[in-house]
Formats: sequence, C-alpha cells, structure tokens
Amino acid sequence: MTQNSDILKKNIIVELGLQDLAENRKLDLLGKMGELIQKRVLLRAIKSLSVAEKEEFDKLLGKDNAQDVFHFLILKVPNIDEITDEEVIAFKEEVIERVKNLNL
Repeated sequence: MTQNSDILKKNIIVELGLQDLAENRKLDLLGKMGELIQKRVLLRAIKSLSVAEKEEFDKLLGKDNAQDVFHFLILKVPNIDEITDEEVIAFKEEVIERVKNLNL
C-alpha cells in the first residue's frame, strides 16, 4: 500500500483528534471539508477544459443540476478520479500539518 492510499483511507476526524466531538459537529465539519475539496477539484478540472467546454460547463452550472455537472466532468476530464484523489490527499495533509503546527 502506498503512502497516498494510506492517507486516503485515514479518517480525518481521528487524525485531527476530533473523535470526541458531538456527532452533529463532526458531520458539519465533514460537510465543510467536502465542499472545500469539491471546489479544489472543480478548479483543477476547469483548467483542463477548452474555451468551448468551459462555456458548456458554465451553462450546466446555471441549471443547478449536480448530476449533469458530474456526468459532464466524467466525460470531459478523463482523469477526474485521479484529480479528486490528489486533492483529498493534499487537503488532508495540509489540514493535519496546520493542526500539528497549532499544537506546538
């Protein structure tokens, strides 16, 4: 197992020492983390699109249909899974490092 796959499998709540938080607080935190990761993935994915694809993507966003956006990204960004894994890993590493630095 590689270091990256180890990081992907780690529970961020446990890694941050937040396992004793109330369940609703954990869910709220995970939701916010998920939103940040989604934004990072979208930014990277958009950079790989052509001008025409960006315009098409913009129209899809205007329709507010998450499933259509998801299907578009899968079709137009063949390495979207890899990008997602990379962003999850980077996010976890950054957050864990920041928390460690706070607890000096």
